Amino acid sequence: MKKSQKIKESINNYLFDHIGLKLFLDYFKSFILCITSGFIFAFGFASFITPQGDLAKELSIVTGGVSGISQNIYLAISFFNSEVTLSEVTSICYFALNVPILIFAFFAVGKKFAIFSLLNVLVSSIFIRILPGMVCNEIGMLLSNGANGGIITRVLFGSLCTGVSSAIAFRGDMSCGGIDIFTYYFALRKSTSVGKYGVALNGLIITLYTILSIVKNTNNWEISLLQALFAVTYVFIVSLIIDAINVRNKKVQVQIITSKTYMSEVLLANFPHSATIMNGKGAYSGSEKFVLYMTISSVEVNRVVHLCKRVDEHAFISVIPLVQVYGNFFIKPVE
Repeated sequence: MKKSQKIKESINNYLFDHIGLKLFLDYFKSFILCITSGFIFAFGFASFITPQGDLAKELSIVTGGVSGISQNIYLAISFFNSEVTLSEVTSICYFALNVPILIFAFFAVGKKFAIFSLLNVLVSSIFIRILPGMVCNEIGMLLSNGANGGIITRVLFGSLCTGVSSAIAFRGDMSCGGIDIFTYYFALRKSTSVGKYGVALNGLIITLYTILSIVKNTNNWEISLLQALFAVTYVFIVSLIIDAINVRNKKVQVQIITSKTYMSEVLLANFPHSATIMNGKGAYSGSEKFVLYMTISSVEVNRVVHLCKRVDEHAFISVIPLVQVYGNFFIKPVE
């Protein structure tokens, strides 16, 4: 066994005997992920989504989520009251819409999940408030190649920041609030990837925004369609990044060919998954073999391979990605 693996096992054994310390470190890790996620989102929001100065004169980016719902509400209100501003509506709606969603998360997903999601929303708001506007705007202009013609680059960098922020939050069993909570909830219930649910919900928000925008600005309907195109690109990139980083619901099938009869007992003792065993015969050696089929989470692959090699260094192991799994499959519940 490698020295690093021995050290890791020693630390895990020590924490197993000190539950209080393990609990503190788990919460501290979640807090660090929360701060990191909030900062990345706030930086992307201030630099690329809502920049100041010349960049703000370009096409606006409809981001979807609670902010997108707020934009829809603003457009609907503006039909009857032209004096209302987007910032006024957003500041009220963002908080008002997040409160019931977080209450839903508290009861439907998990208490820790809801509390840290609320903390993530607060941290993001604070960073958006305190980040130097001039610095963020200069970065946005630099990466966008100047004030003119940088909308595509803004979409790319803005979606990158949002996607990484949401993915980091999901890895810490929390969310960035708003629509992310519903996507996480549906993904847990369906035991599948998170990103596609975000695309579906945000697609509805963007479609409604585009319709309202076209109705309000019939003379400039081309601008509304262009905004929708950029919004769809933004949401699609965000979903790809989230699914690439968040591996909680990704599953793989492991096929293990071994001559050790007790391999299945070792695997069942170390992982909360069962396996199917088939008898086989080596084509070259003619010796008796056992073929084990086991479905596991993608984060467990390295541990399974390492354990199998400790039991049988000659074991043949193949790993196959799975799209969906039906039946009972254990996933650590969200607190």
